[in-house]
Amino acid sequence: MPFAGTIVSHDLSLHTGLVIPDGNPQAISFTEGDVLNWHRNCPLFGQRVSFEVVQTPQGYAAIQMFLLNEKTPRSFDSRDLTASLVAPLMVAATTYMLSHFLLLPPLFAYLPAINFITAIMFFLVTATPRTQRPRPPEMMLFVLGICGGAPILLPLIIFTRTRLRSEGVLVLVFALLLMQAVILKRYYPHVYDPDMWKLYFSAAELHQMQLPN
Repeated sequence: MPFAGTIVSHDLSLHTGLVIPDGNPQAISFTEGDVLNWHRNCPLFGQRVSFEVVQTPQGYAAIQMFLLNEKTPRSFDSRDLTASLVAPLMVAATTYMLSHFLLLPPLFAYLPAINFITAIMFFLVTATPRTQRPRPPEMMLFVLGICGGAPILLPLIIFTRTRLRSEGVLVLVFALLLMQAVILKRYYPHVYDPDMWKLYFSAAELHQMQLPN
Protein backbone atom coordinates (compact mmCIF):
# COMPACT_ATOMS: atom_id res chain seq x y z
CA MET A 1 0.00 0.00 0.00
CA PRO A 2 1.58 3.31 -1.03
CA PHE A 3 1.79 6.21 1.41
CA ALA A 4 2.53 9.90 0.99
CA GLY A 5 4.66 11.94 3.34
CA THR A 6 7.43 14.47 3.85
CA ILE A 7 11.15 13.92 4.37
CA VAL A 8 12.06 15.57 7.67
CA SER A 9 15.69 14.46 7.98
CA HIS A 10 18.54 13.51 5.65
CA ASP A 11 22.07 12.67 6.77
CA LEU A 12 24.44 13.06 3.80
CA SER A 13 27.27 11.23 5.55
CA LEU A 14 25.21 8.18 6.55
CA HIS A 15 23.06 8.26 3.37
CA THR A 16 19.92 7.78 5.45
CA GLY A 17 16.97 9.90 6.52
CA LEU A 18 13.52 10.02 8.04
CA VAL A 19 10.12 10.48 6.43
CA ILE A 20 6.85 11.23 8.22
CA PRO A 21 3.67 9.84 6.64
CA ASP A 22 0.71 12.17 6.27
CA GLY A 23 -1.56 11.90 9.30
CA ASN A 24 0.95 9.90 11.33
CA PRO A 25 3.55 11.47 13.67
CA GLN A 26 5.84 8.41 13.65
CA ALA A 27 8.95 8.93 11.52
CA ILE A 28 10.15 6.06 9.31
CA SER A 29 13.75 5.55 8.25
CA PHE A 30 14.94 5.23 4.65
CA THR A 31 18.18 5.04 2.70
CA GLU A 32 19.16 7.18 -0.29
CA GLY A 33 19.16 4.15 -2.56
CA ASP A 34 15.42 3.70 -1.95
CA VAL A 35 14.62 7.15 -3.37
CA LEU A 36 14.27 5.89 -6.90
CA ASN A 37 14.04 9.14 -8.87
CA TRP A 38 16.44 11.35 -6.89
CA HIS A 39 19.19 12.78 -9.12
CA ARG A 40 21.20 14.52 -6.39
CA ASN A 41 20.59 17.94 -7.89
CA CYS A 42 18.28 18.99 -5.07
CA PRO A 43 18.16 18.43 -1.30
CA LEU A 44 15.93 15.68 0.03
CA PHE A 45 14.97 17.57 3.18
CA GLY A 46 11.41 18.86 2.95
CA GLN A 47 10.57 16.92 -0.22
CA ARG A 48 7.15 15.35 -0.69
CA VAL A 49 7.38 11.64 -1.48
CA SER A 50 5.31 8.55 -2.07
CA PHE A 51 6.59 5.29 -0.60
CA GLU A 52 5.83 1.83 0.68
CA VAL A 53 6.57 0.48 4.16
CA VAL A 54 8.17 -2.84 5.08
CA GLN A 55 9.01 -4.48 8.41
CA THR A 56 12.73 -5.05 9.05
CA PRO A 57 14.64 -6.40 12.09
CA GLN A 58 15.42 -2.76 12.96
CA GLY A 59 11.79 -1.63 12.64
CA TYR A 60 9.71 -0.14 9.85
CA ALA A 61 11.50 1.20 6.77
CA ALA A 62 10.35 3.15 3.73
CA ILE A 63 11.11 1.67 0.31
CA GLN A 64 10.15 2.33 -3.33
CA MET A 65 10.23 6.08 -2.66
CA PHE A 66 9.47 8.61 -5.39
CA LEU A 67 9.89 12.36 -5.18
CA LEU A 68 6.53 13.75 -6.19
CA ASN A 69 7.97 16.92 -7.73
CA GLU A 70 11.04 15.45 -9.38
CA LYS A 71 11.18 15.21 -13.17
CA THR A 72 12.83 12.30 -14.93
CA PRO A 73 15.85 13.43 -16.95
CA ARG A 74 15.44 13.31 -20.70
CA SER A 75 18.85 11.84 -21.41
CA PHE A 76 21.43 9.70 -19.71
CA ASP A 77 24.18 11.29 -17.69
CA SER A 78 27.52 11.25 -19.50
CA ARG A 79 29.09 9.68 -16.40
CA ASP A 80 26.68 6.76 -16.72
CA LEU A 81 27.74 6.15 -20.30
CA THR A 82 31.42 6.48 -19.40
CA ALA A 83 31.18 4.01 -16.52
CA SER A 84 29.31 1.54 -18.72
CA LEU A 85 31.86 1.74 -21.53
CA VAL A 86 34.84 1.54 -19.19
CA ALA A 87 33.58 -1.61 -17.39
CA PRO A 88 34.39 -4.14 -20.18
CA LEU A 89 37.74 -2.42 -20.76
CA MET A 90 38.52 -2.83 -17.06
CA VAL A 91 37.62 -6.52 -17.28
CA ALA A 92 40.02 -6.94 -20.20
CA ALA A 93 42.79 -4.96 -18.48
CA THR A 94 42.41 -6.84 -15.17
CA THR A 95 42.41 -10.18 -16.98
CA TYR A 96 45.58 -9.22 -18.84
CA MET A 97 47.37 -8.12 -15.68
CA LEU A 98 46.46 -11.31 -13.80
CA SER A 99 47.52 -13.41 -16.76
CA HIS A 100 50.73 -11.49 -17.41
CA PHE A 101 52.03 -10.88 -13.90
CA LEU A 102 50.70 -14.01 -12.16
CA LEU A 103 51.11 -16.27 -15.19
CA LEU A 104 47.54 -17.48 -14.86
CA PRO A 105 45.81 -19.19 -17.80
CA PRO A 106 43.23 -16.92 -19.49
CA LEU A 107 40.20 -18.54 -17.84
CA PHE A 108 41.78 -18.49 -14.37
CA ALA A 109 42.53 -14.80 -14.86
CA TYR A 110 39.17 -13.92 -16.42
CA LEU A 111 36.96 -15.32 -13.64
CA PRO A 112 38.43 -13.19 -10.80
CA ALA A 113 38.57 -10.17 -13.11
CA ILE A 114 34.92 -10.30 -14.24
CA ASN A 115 33.69 -10.80 -10.67
CA PHE A 116 35.86 -7.99 -9.33
CA ILE A 117 34.60 -5.49 -11.91
CA THR A 118 31.02 -6.71 -11.41
CA ALA A 119 31.30 -5.90 -7.70
CA ILE A 120 32.56 -2.39 -8.47
CA MET A 121 29.74 -1.80 -10.96
CA PHE A 122 27.20 -3.10 -8.43
CA PHE A 123 28.17 -0.49 -5.84
CA LEU A 124 28.19 2.25 -8.50
CA VAL A 125 24.65 1.29 -9.52
CA THR A 126 23.31 1.12 -5.97
CA ALA A 127 24.79 4.54 -5.18
CA THR A 128 22.76 6.22 -7.93
CA PRO A 129 19.00 6.76 -8.20
CA ARG A 130 16.69 4.58 -10.20
CA THR A 131 14.78 6.08 -13.12
CA GLN A 132 11.66 4.98 -14.96
CA ARG A 133 13.76 3.34 -17.68
CA PRO A 134 16.93 1.24 -17.25
CA ARG A 135 20.14 3.25 -17.14
CA PRO A 136 23.39 2.21 -18.87
CA PRO A 137 25.15 1.15 -15.63
CA GLU A 138 22.22 -1.07 -14.67
CA MET A 139 22.19 -2.71 -18.09
CA MET A 140 25.98 -3.15 -18.01
CA LEU A 141 25.76 -4.71 -14.55
CA PHE A 142 23.53 -7.48 -15.85
CA VAL A 143 25.69 -7.88 -18.97
CA LEU A 144 28.63 -8.49 -16.62
CA GLY A 145 26.50 -10.97 -14.70
CA ILE A 146 25.67 -12.83 -17.90
CA CYS A 147 29.33 -12.88 -18.94
CA GLY A 148 30.50 -14.55 -15.72
CA GLY A 149 29.88 -12.12 -12.85
CA ALA A 150 26.87 -13.95 -11.39
CA PRO A 151 28.90 -15.67 -8.58
CA ILE A 152 29.62 -12.31 -6.92
CA LEU A 153 26.44 -10.55 -8.04
CA LEU A 154 24.07 -12.98 -6.32
CA PRO A 155 25.50 -12.67 -2.76
CA LEU A 156 25.82 -8.90 -3.16
CA ILE A 157 22.13 -8.61 -4.01
CA ILE A 158 21.13 -10.97 -1.19
CA PHE A 159 23.20 -9.42 1.60
CA THR A 160 23.08 -5.75 0.56
CA ARG A 161 19.91 -3.79 1.09
CA THR A 162 19.38 -2.11 -2.26
CA ARG A 163 16.60 -1.58 -4.78
CA LEU A 164 18.03 -4.47 -6.83
CA ARG A 165 16.99 -6.98 -4.19
CA SER A 166 13.70 -8.14 -5.67
CA GLU A 167 12.35 -11.63 -6.29
CA GLY A 168 12.58 -11.31 -10.07
CA VAL A 169 16.20 -10.13 -10.03
CA LEU A 170 17.21 -12.83 -7.56
CA VAL A 171 15.65 -15.56 -9.71
CA LEU A 172 17.35 -14.20 -12.84
CA VAL A 173 20.81 -13.97 -11.26
CA PHE A 174 20.43 -17.39 -9.61
CA ALA A 175 19.54 -18.88 -13.00
CA LEU A 176 22.61 -17.24 -14.52
CA LEU A 177 24.79 -18.65 -11.74
CA LEU A 178 23.47 -22.18 -12.30
CA MET A 179 23.95 -21.90 -16.05
CA GLN A 180 27.53 -20.69 -15.66
CA ALA A 181 28.30 -23.41 -13.11
CA VAL A 182 26.99 -26.10 -15.47
CA ILE A 183 28.95 -24.73 -18.44
CA LEU A 184 32.18 -24.60 -16.44
CA LYS A 185 31.61 -28.10 -15.09
CA ARG A 186 30.93 -29.42 -18.58
CA TYR A 187 33.70 -27.73 -20.55
CA TYR A 188 36.23 -26.53 -17.94
CA PRO A 189 36.02 -28.95 -14.97
CA HIS A 190 39.57 -28.12 -13.87
CA VAL A 191 38.27 -24.76 -12.62
CA TYR A 192 36.66 -26.63 -9.71
CA ASP A 193 39.95 -28.24 -8.69
CA PRO A 194 41.54 -26.28 -5.78
CA ASP A 195 44.86 -27.95 -6.48
CA MET A 196 44.96 -26.34 -9.92
CA TRP A 197 44.54 -22.86 -8.43
CA LYS A 198 47.26 -23.58 -5.86
CA LEU A 199 49.54 -24.83 -8.61
CA TYR A 200 49.13 -21.73 -10.75
CA PHE A 201 49.56 -19.31 -7.83
CA SER A 202 52.59 -21.23 -6.58
CA ALA A 203 54.13 -20.98 -10.05
CA ALA A 204 53.41 -17.25 -10.05
CA GLU A 205 55.13 -16.80 -6.67
CA LEU A 206 58.14 -18.77 -7.87
CA HIS A 207 58.32 -16.65 -11.01
CA GLN A 208 58.22 -13.44 -8.97
CA MET A 209 61.05 -14.70 -6.76
CA GLN A 210 63.20 -15.46 -9.81
CA LEU A 211 62.75 -12.03 -11.38
CA PRO A 212 65.88 -9.85 -11.15
CA ASN A 213 65.65 -6.91 -8.76
